[in-house]
Amino acid sequence: MKDTAYAFAVGSIRAKEGELFTREELNGLLTVKDERELHRRLSERGFDLSSPTCFRDRELAVWDFVKNVLPDEHAFDAILIRNDFHNLKVFLKAHIAEKDPTGLTKVPSLYDPEEIRARVLSRENDKLPEPLRHADRSGWRILTKTGFAQLADAVVDRAALEWGMKLARAYGDGTVIRYLETDVAATDIRVLWRCIGAHKEKSFMNRAVAETPALDKEAAMTAAEAGQSAFLDFLKHTPFSSLADFLPDRESAFESAADAFAAGALADGKASAFGVSPVLRYYFASLTEARNLRILSSGKKNGLPEDKIRERMRFGYV
Repeated sequence: MKDTAYAFAVGSIRAKEGELFTREELNGLLTVKDERELHRRLSERGFDLSSPTCFRDRELAVWDFVKNVLPDEHAFDAILIRNDFHNLKVFLKAHIAEKDPTGLTKVPSLYDPEEIRARVLSRENDKLPEPLRHADRSGWRILTKTGFAQLADAVVDRAALEWGMKLARAYGDGTVIRYLETDVAATDIRVLWRCIGAHKEKSFMNRAVAETPALDKEAAMTAAEAGQSAFLDFLKHTPFSSLADFLPDRESAFESAADAFAAGALADGKASAFGVSPVLRYYFASLTEARNLRILSSGKKNGLPEDKIRERMRFGYV
């Protein structure tokens, strides 16, 4: 599909971007004295915090808007597929534990969660959508044979990342491909750092770390196997050197920095008049806004100091 087909979508997005909170406005909300004052200010922007699903409703409303302006229904496949793999994990573990997974699934997704749930419960692997089949078999085998839930999660998460890149390449938008490859690399770095802290063997790393052109997997695992200092030194000789400074600190600081790093891959898309990348950036910005406001609301409710609330927030797409 020609990029010019996105002219209407991008025009619609430009009009909506002005409704998002700026970084300065979010900083202003951080300084309000209590939850009541925060709710008053948010109500002025259309948020009804008397509803327990306020922020989730906003996220779904954003998706409905984006879906309606997209000229190609497959444009977001590479992004939505991650929710399908999340749902697969939920259903696998719920089935093993004989628990009800209601309320734990994520939407929007590429496939109907209830359909996926039915196939997992009946163990009809061959009737699952093709992207989910291998991860379903592997996750089920690990959980039933070893009970190693952490490894099962890692295997499914890796599949989600690699299928996202595969779908992005099939769609063919260069900016989106670069974004996903960068985001996967940042995720791999976080996974390897946790592996170092948990003293995981290289065999576990190999099953947990995704393949992406943005990061040399073998070199990264070798460095991680040698310990924190070696891994940090390795990172400082890659395009992700700026992230190395955040790893020794709190994980939330790294998450925020990684978000900002990946968002940089969509920077060109923000200024573009054509293509899917401006729409994608707006979608991520809206999700980030809902997440930040949820954190703000919870923080004010529990009387947390500003610095504790701020360190949990993300500003990559603001």
